Amino acid sequence: MANAENREDLPPLAMVLGYIAIKDLEKLEERVAILSRLGYDNNAIATICGSTPGSVAVLKTRAKKRSAR
Repeated sequence: MANAENREDLPPLAMVLGYIAIKDLEKLEERVAILSRLGYDNNAIATICGSTPGSVAVLKTRAKKRSAR
């Protein structure tokens, strides 16, 4: 029983892997780009980066416009 209770306190493995993937990146734009390429949605990216889903959406849109040029 104690193990089941402890598991509820741990973050999901996908979130931990997201933190590891961006731990050395300083710019939010870079973090968003990497996590987006890895398949994380805006809410998960915002949680991992300490931002908001709206900010993440704006950064993804800007990146998409830059790559279309």
